[in-house]
Amino acid sequence: MSLKDDYENAMNVLSELAGEYEKWVRGDLKHLMEVFEKAKSLNGNQRVQVIQSELFPIAHDVKGQGATFDYDLITQVADHLCRYIEKKSSYGPKELDDIELHIVILNKIIDAHLTGDGGESGLKLLSQIKDIS
Repeated sequence: MSLKDDYENAMNVLSELAGEYEKWVRGDLKHLMEVFEKAKSLNGNQRVQVIQSELFPIAHDVKGQGATFDYDLITQVADHLCRYIEKKSSYGPKELDDIELHIVILNKIIDAHLTGDGGESGLKLLSQIKDIS
């Protein structure tokens, strides 16, 4: 087998898996929301612990998988969420609203099947989080 054949085989496998990606990411996004709801029910250090040790890794996984399956917008939003979580040392009502907005946008991207950069719809979604820091 040549390098070209290996590449073509790998691309075929990724193409077959792409159809499954939306199912996988929906499961991850459901889990992300469940952990978020858990964090909302807690206060202080317990909330910080859940967001940083449970929610962050899920968002990081979602970020890593997005580009692999041509969901670049998923990668951008999940990366923004990860960077946001890393910058914070506490999470009050504003921070919880910001985190929830990211999760809502991630779900909208998948619901609308916005692959690549998502076009005009993608830009509108990104504009909702661009000033969150």
